Amino acid sequence: MLDVLRSNAKSTFTWIIVIGIVVVFAINFGPGSLAKQQSTHPGEQTYAAKVNGAVVPVSEWERQYGQLYSLARAQMGEAFTRELADQLGLGRQAMEQVVDRQLVIQEAKKRGLAVSKQELTRVVQEDPSFQENGQFRFEVYEDYARRSYGSPAKLEAVLKDQLLFRKMMIAVRETVNVPESEVRAAWESDADRAALSFVRIPLAAAEAAVKPPTDAEVTAFADANADRIQKAYDDERARWDQKRKVRVRHVLARVAPGGDEAAARKKIEEAKARVEKGEGFAKVAAALSEDENTKDRGGEIGFVSEGLFDEAFASAALALEQGQLSDPVRSASGWHLIQAEEVVPAKQVPLDAARPQIARELLVKQRAKALADERAKAALAAVRGGKALADLFPPADAKGKTAVTLGGQAIAADDTGPFGRGAPFLPKLGAVADLRADAFAAKKGDVLPKVYETPAGPVVAVVTLRETPSPAAYEAQRAAIETRLRNRKESQVQGAWLEALRKSAKVETNAALVAATGSPE
Repeated sequence: MLDVLRSNAKSTFTWIIVIGIVVVFAINFGPGSLAKQQSTHPGEQTYAAKVNGAVVPVSEWERQYGQLYSLARAQMGEAFTRELADQLGLGRQAMEQVVDRQLVIQEAKKRGLAVSKQELTRVVQEDPSFQENGQFRFEVYEDYARRSYGSPAKLEAVLKDQLLFRKMMIAVRETVNVPESEVRAAWESDADRAALSFVRIPLAAAEAAVKPPTDAEVTAFADANADRIQKAYDDERARWDQKRKVRVRHVLARVAPGGDEAAARKKIEEAKARVEKGEGFAKVAAALSEDENTKDRGGEIGFVSEGLFDEAFASAALALEQGQLSDPVRSASGWHLIQAEEVVPAKQVPLDAARPQIARELLVKQRAKALADERAKAALAAVRGGKALADLFPPADAKGKTAVTLGGQAIAADDTGPFGRGAPFLPKLGAVADLRADAFAAKKGDVLPKVYETPAGPVVAVVTLRETPSPAAYEAQRAAIETRLRNRKESQVQGAWLEALRKSAKVETNAALVAATGSPE
């Protein structure tokens, strides 16, 4: 390819390859790319994954991780930190993506797809990284290829795989067909719209309003509802069988893959010595910790319990008593010093002991539902009698006061705004199938025929908008709807195809590599 590049260095190209290849190449491989800046120095890590026997090098995982990090940082700005990247699992996502890419490239080769020298030439010459004043400079390209990849041939092999990947994915997406009938059905679903004015009587407000039951009433309820109490106890088993938890602070000395273990551990030992000599833990954490999320609050993490943190970190934290310091603890992120601020012991409450409390809560909820239903039925009767919901339940006045309250909570009418027949959830109300069906069977101005149950409380509603599809508008909206449906279908087909490749493949990933980017925070 070098000869082709030299001979065409000043040529004008009119053929443009698939949109996006040059951008992807520049982000991942160009001079000064983030992939090079974000190297994690893997040390003893010799591979990222093995896919059907083919070895994916650590450098490829590093490049993918760097790209994900760069995109997230661009969206979130300075608020995005390495710790947040760990919590979002960017290392795992990068691994999944490099494995998928290798599977796709292998499949492309099986199907006989190929990349010509001319295609490679065009991609390289159109890359702004290798241009000066809009003209390709062979010397810049060759120098970068030798410095970054050892030779132009190695760089070209990487780029060739990128092009093969893109070609294969385009071929998969081109299998998608969107029939006219689907486009019209989607348009009709969007164009068939309604909107509601509604009032909801909150169950939480009703619970605050009902009269507290007496002990005798609770006992009678418990005797009559043994099965309900048993089910409530089983459904909230974690509430009654609480594990030990410890509120902790920590100091973190990070260790990158292949990093200096001894230096990090020494830093933690020095931190422990300072605390044992009387220096405040929060002060030491603020000065030494490499956890940017917690150092400004003195290393405060919060409560640690089993299963929610790195296993080694949690095990060490849960073994501490209040005020006690841990020995240096190694987690996936590095070395830690941990101090217990508060210890909440394990607690198990048997059903017999929990029964009165559960019975009381169920009885209050039962009475609250009855009260809320009564208020909703009264509102429905008033609206059927000609009253407007906005008059029955007016919004807050200029001083923030509302005319209607329940249990100290304001109740005011609200509006859903327009929604289409295809929308699975009603705005502000959620998935209420019978309410949705009745809304589309009604006309503008109709009071819907009943009180509707929702998890937050019963609802009364009036139709304020009802639009039906106009055939004259179809052609103007057809192209946009078809594009939307095609994009959705392409994504579904691509996902299913990739999943089939994964199921039939033999994949081994380097778990230690991904774990090295983890964090207990």
